[in-house]
Amino acid sequence: MSTITTQAGRAVRATVPGRFRRSGARPQATGPDTTDTRSTDTTSTDPNSADTSSTRTARITPRGLWALAALVLVAAVAVGATLGRQAWAAHQDQQARAEAVAAAKQLAVNFVTVDYQHVDDDIARVRGGATGTFLQSYSSSVAELKKVLVQNKTVSRAERTEAALVSGDRDSAVVLVGVVAPTQNTSVPDGEKKTYRMRLELRKASDAWKVENLEFVG
Repeated sequence: MSTITTQAGRAVRATVPGRFRRSGARPQATGPDTTDTRSTDTTSTDPNSADTSSTRTARITPRGLWALAALVLVAAVAVGATLGRQAWAAHQDQQARAEAVAAAKQLAVNFVTVDYQHVDDDIARVRGGATGTFLQSYSSSVAELKKVLVQNKTVSRAERTEAALVSGDRDSAVVLVGVVAPTQNTSVPDGEKKTYRMRLELRKASDAWKVENLEFVG
């Protein structure tokens, strides 16, 4: 009996690791590993991050680029149209002023150009370029003017003309005109040069510039 017990004890000790052979030692638990193996999620949880990313993506989509290009095109067309209108208006203003100055010079030349032998034609030319107050005052003095010119056998021709715009727009203008005109009459048969300085106020009527007031200055 003791022999069997002794052999059984040896058999048990042979199957147990050496570290458990000491008296009172208990084997350590060999259960599942409880080490926390959860991986750390490095993905950002900021809601704004996703929004920003999606927004940036939307801005570079073809639709976004076409929309931006359309806005730029519309703005460019609007600016171009505005500049075009301004340029055209400036051109029209400049052209109107040039026409007013030309009309003032011509009226001044007509006014000092007389020949007693063709006085009716000379008077008609002045009337054709006149309007308003000037037309009325000139027309009222035509009879007396014609009489004086014929009696004195007056001949006058414009030799040199200069003009300067004082102010003006598309409908009205003020122009200063200087005219040098050699003049002959019974008192001065050899003639003399006379200088006339006039201030003319013009108004555009029926697509033509006409003088509505004339006065001598200087």
